[in-house]
Amino acid sequence: MPMIRQSSLSASDREALFEVVEREWGAVPAPTPTTEFDSVYSLGPDHLMFTGFFPEPPGPPVERALVLARWPRGLLGDRGNLVPPLGFYHDHDALLYRCALAYHLNAPLALHGHTGVGKTELVRYFAALMGAPLYRMNLHGLSTTDDIIGKLLPAGSGQVVFQDGLVTAAVRRGGILLLEEMNATGQEVWFALHGLLDGSRALVLVEKDNEVVHQHSYCRLFATFNPAEYPGLYPGTKELSAAYLRRWTSVRMGFVSPEIERAILQARFPAYAQPPLEALLDTMLEVARISREILQRRVHAFNFVLSTGTLESWAALAVHVGPLAAARMCFYDLLDDRMKALFREQIFAYVTDWDLSLLEEHSERVGV
Repeated sequence: MPMIRQSSLSASDREALFEVVEREWGAVPAPTPTTEFDSVYSLGPDHLMFTGFFPEPPGPPVERALVLARWPRGLLGDRGNLVPPLGFYHDHDALLYRCALAYHLNAPLALHGHTGVGKTELVRYFAALMGAPLYRMNLHGLSTTDDIIGKLLPAGSGQVVFQDGLVTAAVRRGGILLLEEMNATGQEVWFALHGLLDGSRALVLVEKDNEVVHQHSYCRLFATFNPAEYPGLYPGTKELSAAYLRRWTSVRMGFVSPEIERAILQARFPAYAQPPLEALLDTMLEVARISREILQRRVHAFNFVLSTGTLESWAALAVHVGPLAAARMCFYDLLDDRMKALFREQIFAYVTDWDLSLLEEHSERVGV
């Protein structure tokens, strides 16, 4: 089934861009309730316009727009439950535009970065916007081709049937396929995916009489992986070969700016937009900033990531038990003695005026 008309457009500023879109499509882009945070506009009932600013040296940044057709409802069938709900997402670095571009070009996209920077959430939110079913598979060291491609199973009376793996199901029926922790699995799995990543865009089911399953026109591939240069943080991760990586387009996802992180947390927890919790949030964001600086400077010595996800958990609990007790519940008590000392002496002591002796108490105290 061919994709509905799509287009990539650009202009020097927002007003000029909208004029280009209106001429091209005969419709004015309409903000949605989430446009303020995701920079995605509605273009009629069946299309979305993804926007993003990109540098154009030596001149000023250029705003680009990409129009995509939403997923056809008629293709969903019994898979409506696989379409993620549309939650809250704060876009940055034009990540949604980059996802839309990979989707438009049918270019497998690998997202790499530390745990908790939003790799999975980005793809989940993109699938929700598009109304597409999301096939998500967590890979690991014990993953096999049976898990991803499929296997023969007994069907009674001496018969066997081939059961599609999750990857085969997505390739056959269409959908957004998300392979998590790509560099935590082995070469057997990587080799099984080669056909999807080269010009053939197909899987060969060896155990099913070498059936060739061509990639559905509405199937798109995404993957995530963690930085291999942090073996203490991500044991079991492997260096992906250059030959394998060249089959993917890639985006390195870093930590968001404090301003965006503040907006994310205040959207999740409105109480942090007002005193006295507003000041507490500033302190927690500074703790996160310092810990991330140490992480990036001491690759082999600092084995903890204070991610946005961890910050959200910390903020949720701090309202009820205070910042120190909440820190213990979220991450501090899980650290080894060396890391605890580093947090106390080089992060908490530097950023806060909290009574850090409470971190060493074995009994929880509500309200610290």
